[in-house]
Amino acid sequence: MPLLLQHIDSVIQIVLGAVCIWLGFGGVRLGTRARMIFRVCGPALVVIGALLLVVRAAGPGWQIHRTADGVASAELPGTPRPQESVDTIGAITVKRTSLTHDVPGKDLSLFFSQSALPEPARAMTDAERLDATVAYFTAQGFSVVHRAQQGAIHRIALRHAGKKATVEMALAYVGDQVYRVVASYTDGSEDRALVDRFVGSFRVR
Repeated sequence: MPLLLQHIDSVIQIVLGAVCIWLGFGGVRLGTRARMIFRVCGPALVVIGALLLVVRAAGPGWQIHRTADGVASAELPGTPRPQESVDTIGAITVKRTSLTHDVPGKDLSLFFSQSALPEPARAMTDAERLDATVAYFTAQGFSVVHRAQQGAIHRIALRHAGKKATVEMALAYVGDQVYRVVASYTDGSEDRALVDRFVGSFRVR
């Protein structure tokens, strides 16, 4: 969505301020008091509207968030929503604790989560766990675009051509827990700088 439409209230305020300035300083015949009111209010409306537009366009500030146990951290923009859910695969259920953020004006969602490894996965190697994760996504119609590892952190990018959707994640296994960040977006909603900063900020200790 164009920037001006996203912040139409600020734009309207600037336009109203410009009209007031024209009425206050233009050739329209007005009383002295009315003209003075327009001369004062017009510039004030323009300045306030412009400041609001700049602040909103800059977007919310980024903050570092950590899991409850302090093991993993990631940067998210704005104020994420805490969320608890249950992942179910067959007869296995696992509780997931997440922070989520939907980017305004885009079909782009960010997730930072932690969950316990299901019992069968605890005896697996990290490579086997990753293969199982990829297999789950490929069964949903995704294909692997990129897969890499840096230290304890694994990065995977997947693409669903039919849904025109992309999922990028970074994850790490520590003890019997899995920590992850996930960015999910559809074509036209990609924000390369935002996704790279979010996924790249993921850390575990």
